[in-house]
Amino acid sequence: MSENYKKLINDTIKTIINQFHRKPDNFFNEYDFHQYCFHAFYLQKEFTKQYMTKDGKKTNVLHPEYLTLERFKRKPEGRVDPKGVRARYDIVILNPEFIKNNDFETVRCRDIRKISRGNKAKNIIAALEFKFIIKHRQNYLNEIKFDHLKLANDKEVEHKYMLVFTNAVKNKIEYLKGFTFKESIKAVYIAPKKIGEKKLIIEEYPYRWLYKK
Repeated sequence: MSENYKKLINDTIKTIINQFHRKPDNFFNEYDFHQYCFHAFYLQKEFTKQYMTKDGKKTNVLHPEYLTLERFKRKPEGRVDPKGVRARYDIVILNPEFIKNNDFETVRCRDIRKISRGNKAKNIIAALEFKFIIKHRQNYLNEIKFDHLKLANDKEVEHKYMLVFTNAVKNKIEYLKGFTFKESIKAVYIAPKKIGEKKLIIEEYPYRWLYKK
């Protein structure tokens, strides 16, 4: 089942890239962009199928702002810390078996004591982190590093994605070049080549994981 989801996820990411290519100025800020990304995933019927929890409540697999199991501290440098706070994934696709085999409160993941934290407990089929940059700034690099930290430490997630988009050209920063990604994480950087041109730079890490030859 996760392989079927994997193809749908890749296709949806391509849809988002195509929309950005066609209408890069449709998005005023990151929240604006996140709304479209969730909409693009919601249009996939497989992601909106309803599954029943053990206590008789129905929910689908697609959810935004889903809580991590690990706790983190951001300052002075992002790190895992049991005394920190739980972070959130921008979008997750839950494992239907996780939904069917647990009660609703466990699936919501509000109470961490209810969740199995073993390496084999892949409660989440995919977690996605999106970044939308409207003006190049160094602090975005710190945010990207924190997104990577979240995904690198999520034993409950099977497929992990980082997507960085920008419609800014001036004072460009190479956010992902030279960045060391954990092997389990797939990333893509999307940016315009020049001011006023629709042609895009598409950088994939690892190379051609999305647009295969």
